[in-house]
Amino acid sequence: MLLSIDTSSRYGGAALAGSDGQVVEARIWRSTANHTAQLMPAVTELLNARSIRAAELTAVAVALGPGPFSALRVGVSAAKGLAMAGGFPIIGVDTLLLEARRYLDHARHAQPTGECSPVAWLDAGRNEVAAGAFGAGGERMREDRVGSPADLLEHDAEESLTRIYCGEAAWARRDEIWDLAGDGAGSVVMPWTPADRLFALSELAAGRLSAGQSDDLAALQPYYLRMPTIGAPRRRDLVRQGRLSSS
Repeated sequence: MLLSIDTSSRYGGAALAGSDGQVVEARIWRSTANHTAQLMPAVTELLNARSIRAAELTAVAVALGPGPFSALRVGVSAAKGLAMAGGFPIIGVDTLLLEARRYLDHARHAQPTGECSPVAWLDAGRNEVAAGAFGAGGERMREDRVGSPADLLEHDAEESLTRIYCGEAAWARRDEIWDLAGDGAGSVVMPWTPADRLFALSELAAGRLSAGQSDDLAALQPYYLRMPTIGAPRRRDLVRQGRLSSS
């Protein structure tokens, strides 16, 4: 069984999936802190529900963010601890790709024109969002951005693309996107549920495992678009920590 862990936002989740990436058991919650109190009890519930021990897992997958610093640390640390104790592979996938996963087919069907781009939004704090734009194969169409919704939409309007806005922050700000982008710009906002990225994590991780791919346990780190402000100057540039996994 593959164990998947996501603590990328207030919504967290853990799931068990087969070798094909199909989820067979899942737990999803909303935390007011950093998921410390919910994560491991949820993992224990999953294992008990399927009558398996942690040592019997075949791999663990974890969402790398971007997201809140402490919350990401909880998920990544738990995943690394389980992988180290069990001696099985670990797979990390960035959360913006997970948010866009369901809509990559839309971009693929637009080929060869390449005029359709899923744009995933996640909350970045300070009334800003992190945005990643993807092509049909899950590749980045540009560098990830952090900014206010208005600024990001203004940048998007300069590109001749049909934009599929997706992800937790896009759905939460759907009225703002519709007001600022307008129907004439060819924009659409897709519905979101916490299960979307957790199920995508299981699917993508299973695909990498079947291809014989995994991440380096020691090197794998959360993906921060910027470092936390406590004890350090505020920065507006993008900061990547460790190696970002691909699908």
